[in-house]
Amino acid sequence: MAGGDVPNRPTYLGDNRLDDVARMVFELTSELWILKDRVLVLEDQLERSGALVPGAVDGAVPEGPLAGRLTAERRRLASRVYGSVLSSDERVSAALT
Repeated sequence: MAGGDVPNRPTYLGDNRLDDVARMVFELTSELWILKDRVLVLEDQLERSGALVPGAVDGAVPEGPLAGRLTAERRRLASRVYGSVLSSDERVSAALT
């Protein structure tokens, strides 16, 4: 739904679609903070319980299967995010390769 479709929604950047993109960025930033906050709390709880050595996550260097999994997940995320501006045909073609 475009920003102009919602009554009384303010326009900040002079274009409803641009405002929609800005709202999406703000929403993603909010969700990112929620995840970051939860990870930090989880790390703290694990450290307090003795299940995690303080600083272990910051100093970790993924190896083996975990390194491969992280690389694959990072590529999938980048493909989804940056590929979202492509046409449907281009997205399908990229997904199949």
